[in-house]
Amino acid sequence: MEGRIKSIAEFRLIPEYLTNISDEGKNWLARAIVNILIVDKQLAPEEKGFFKDAIMMVESEKVRSELIESIKNRETVELGELLSDRDYAGHFFFFLGMVIAADGKIKTSEVKMLTSICGKLGFPSETAKTVLSWVSNMIKLNNEKNKLTVVMSEIKPVFVLK
Repeated sequence: MEGRIKSIAEFRLIPEYLTNISDEGKNWLARAIVNILIVDKQLAPEEKGFFKDAIMMVESEKVRSELIESIKNRETVELGELLSDRDYAGHFFFFLGMVIAADGKIKTSEVKMLTSICGKLGFPSETAKTVLSWVSNMIKLNNEKNKLTVVMSEIKPVFVLK
């Protein structure tokens, strides 16, 4: 079945929730997403939706151009500390973990970037380990789900009439 969902990247940003985040917070998150996407020097097909999310959330044309150039040149953008939207810092961090998991692999370069971002969020370094453990478990569960859906697609249906 060609349309089968194999990616863990089924989670998307919901535009209505972005209304609660400041422009500064949106710009920071968009830059962090782009940095994770390009740190391994390739943009997997499963990751393209996250790039679109990053571009969509940014309202500044200048920042949007910066992100597009960053992807084209495969160069990370400057990411300062997240000083605004502190209530969302944990959500941002787990979301960035989902970005890493999008292609079903965790690369050393992505681990280093997530660890760097952990510091930019003001979290202790062990927080990155916790998020990476969660991401690893998500990838394992997603792979198991994919195997089970293949098996389930081959089961002949049995319907019980009442």
